[in-house]
Amino acid sequence: MVDRLSWSVAWRGLVRSKRLTALTLVVLSVSVILVIFLTALIDGLERDLVEETTGAIAHVLIEPREREPIAWWEQAARGARDEGPLYLGERTTLTSKKGAINNWQRWSRLIDAFGPEIRGVSPAAEGQGFTIRGEKREAVRLYGVEPRRYDQLVPIQDNLVEGRFYELGPGEITIGYRLAETMGVGLGDRLKVNTAEGTGRSMRIVGLFDTGFGGVDNATVLMRLGDGQSLLGLGSSVNAIGIEVENVFQANRVAEQLQRQIPYTVTSWIADNERLLRALEGQGRSSDLIIFFTAVAAAFAIASILIVLVTNKLQEIGILKAMGATRHQIRAVFALQGALLSLAGGALGATVGVGVVRLLSTVQGPPTASGRAEPLFSFELGPELVVGTVVGAVLIGLVASLVPARRASHVNPIAVIQNG
Repeated sequence: MVDRLSWSVAWRGLVRSKRLTALTLVVLSVSVILVIFLTALIDGLERDLVEETTGAIAHVLIEPREREPIAWWEQAARGARDEGPLYLGERTTLTSKKGAINNWQRWSRLIDAFGPEIRGVSPAAEGQGFTIRGEKREAVRLYGVEPRRYDQLVPIQDNLVEGRFYELGPGEITIGYRLAETMGVGLGDRLKVNTAEGTGRSMRIVGLFDTGFGGVDNATVLMRLGDGQSLLGLGSSVNAIGIEVENVFQANRVAEQLQRQIPYTVTSWIADNERLLRALEGQGRSSDLIIFFTAVAAAFAIASILIVLVTNKLQEIGILKAMGATRHQIRAVFALQGALLSLAGGALGATVGVGVVRLLSTVQGPPTASGRAEPLFSFELGPELVVGTVVGAVLIGLVASLVPARRASHVNPIAVIQNG
């Protein structure tokens, strides 16, 4: 326990050594500001990088298994009947046409009820195609979707420049504003949409969106699920089910669990982005190193200043010990000073750091082509970061005060008073 004497001596020592106290507070405050600012900035960049990668794709994708040709002896070994023509030549993968997911409503309900980690499920009829307007022809990705479900995967409704998405009717499409600029069309115009197989249909544009994802804004055509099924020749089936998960880094685990229950190919975004994950891990280690060296610098600063205090107060320490102060009380004095300095410096630094982050968050960067302004700096600032930094500062102060506290507790009062 810390007694009243320790508190009184610790407080008076800080008040009387105003310059050293102020210097310590400045060092600690700057350290805390750096930790909060750099951590919030790095976390914000990491969030943006992940969102840039996963914001326009499904976190987990269910697709039909690829059709693969087998040799006639493999067919015989499997007990399959000899039906159709027999081809001789090099083995290849059949990629001319994507398969279909039958009874997709059942699988969608199964995924919806899978658990709280599932944020959204969107069945789709998708495929490659072209948009044609006069002499202009652009390769695009065609999506027949249920608008409200698809919006859980890619935020279209909130990023509409004009028109509508949720209320798509038969023969209506919503496209990216960049694609509209390329084709020279606008709201209400008609655009011919062709599949890669040559099936085509003239459709009316009822919405333009600007998601900020180039691949989506430049080459995506969205239509009702029924129109997509009809255009791609899928009947009542779909050929993809996209899944949005709560934590993008748990997509692999979700995909593995679903694969055991669903007779189709289940893949996660992580499988195609291993280099990104390695980059994020390296970025995280860099952030940890910055925080570590900042903490070490702050600890040395506190320890150095407290050692100076001990050196300046040797005679007073000797008098206290001569009056009966115990080693525990002397150690408590300097431990309290370290804790008080760290708490005050941490609180001051956290207040300024949060203020700097919030101020810079309001700075807008140059507008996009569609006129939408975005923040110049991207921060990820949560209460756990602020509280954790202040608590860490207090712990560092306590640890840093151990060496000067131990030195002070071993002062020989007789020798100090005689040499005083």
